[in-house]
Amino acid sequence: MTRVLVVDDEPSIRLTLQEFLQEAGYQTAVAEDARVALQLLKAGEFDVVVSDIVLPRISGVELLQTIRKESPRVQVIMMTGQPAVETAAAAVRAGAFDYLCKPVTKDAILRCIANAAKLKAAEDEHARLAEANRRHQEDLERQHQQLRDNYARLRELETLRDNLTHMIIHDLRAPLSIALGYLDLIKERAASKLGSEERGYLDTTLINICRLNDMIGSLLDISRLETGNMPLNRHACDVTVLAKSVMESFNSLVEERHLHFEAPPEPIKASCDEEVTRRVLGNLLQNALKFTPRDGTIRVAVSKKDTMVRVDVSDNGTGIPPEYHAKVFEKFGYVTKSAHQYSTGLGLTFCKLAVEAQGGQIDLESEVGKGSTFWFTLPAI
Repeated sequence: MTRVLVVDDEPSIRLTLQEFLQEAGYQTAVAEDARVALQLLKAGEFDVVVSDIVLPRISGVELLQTIRKESPRVQVIMMTGQPAVETAAAAVRAGAFDYLCKPVTKDAILRCIANAAKLKAAEDEHARLAEANRRHQEDLERQHQQLRDNYARLRELETLRDNLTHMIIHDLRAPLSIALGYLDLIKERAASKLGSEERGYLDTTLINICRLNDMIGSLLDISRLETGNMPLNRHACDVTVLAKSVMESFNSLVEERHLHFEAPPEPIKASCDEEVTRRVLGNLLQNALKFTPRDGTIRVAVSKKDTMVRVDVSDNGTGIPPEYHAKVFEKFGYVTKSAHQYSTGLGLTFCKLAVEAQGGQIDLESEVGKGSTFWFTLPAI
C-alpha cells in the first residue's frame, strides 16, 4: 500500500486531502508543519509527500531539500496558492516530482500521487536490485578471496611437501648407494661360497635395491624438471639408432613377447638430450612390458612428419579406459582397472616432463581390450 504524508498548516486542507486519499486506498498521515513532517519521516517510511510551499518557520522548499537529501527516493508534490512560474521553477529545481495549484481538485491530486507512487516503486525496485547486486558482488569477492587464500595455502603446503620429499629422497640415496656397493662386493667375493638359493636371494636383493635407487633418481630428476633446474645437453641425434639401441637392451626381458621395430631406411635426426631421450623410451618400453601378456607384441616405430620426429611404443595388452588417459602421466597417479588398482609410478611423469622440456609432446591412444600406444615427439633437424 502506498504511504502518503500530507503537510499543510491549514487544518481544512489537511482533512480534505486525507479523506481523498483514504477513500482512494492510500495509507495517509498528516503534519501541520515541516518540523512535525520530518519527525514522521524519521519514524516511518513514506512513498509520497504532499506539501504546501508556504509553511511556518521551515518553508516547504526547505522541507523538500531536506527530504531529497535524507530520503532521495521519496517523491514530493508541492502545492502553492501563488501559481507563479518562478514558484513552480523553484520547486522543480529543488527536486519536486510535480506541483499543484490550490485549490487542489480530487482528480488532480489522485492522478499526481498515482504517478509519483509509480516512480517511487520503480526507484525502490532499482535500489533493491542494485543492493542485491552489490551484495552478490561482495559475496563473489569473498569467495574469490577465499579461493585465492586457499590456493596460496595449497601452494605453500605443496612447496613444503616437495622440499621435504626432496630432502628425504636425497638423504636416502647415500645409504642405498653404500648398501648397493657392499652387496656388489659380497657378490664378487663370496658368491662362490653361497648355495644357489642364497645367490638367488642376493640377486633379488640387488635387483630391488637397484630399482629403488632408480626410483629415487627419477624423483630427483622430476623435481629438477618441474623447477627447470635439470640441465639438458641437446644436440643432433639419430633417433632410429637410439631406438634400436634401447630395444636391444630389452632383449633379455621380453621373454615370450614379440618385439618389432619400424623405421624408414634413412636417418631420422632430432634435437634432443640423447641420454634423457633414451630413458624416456626405456620407461615406455618397461611400461609396455608390464602390461603386455607373455605372447603379446610390442612395436616401436620411428617416423618424421613436418618439423617433428615421432616415436610410438605400442602393445596389444589390456588397454586403458579413456577417463585415465591424462591421469597416467600424473605423479603417483593411480589407475583403477576391474577389481585391481595399480600405480602408474614415476616413469610416465618423468617422460612427460622430459619430453616437454625438449620442446616435444607426449600422449597415448588406447582402447580397452585392444592395447595402447604411447607416443612422443621431438623437434626434427
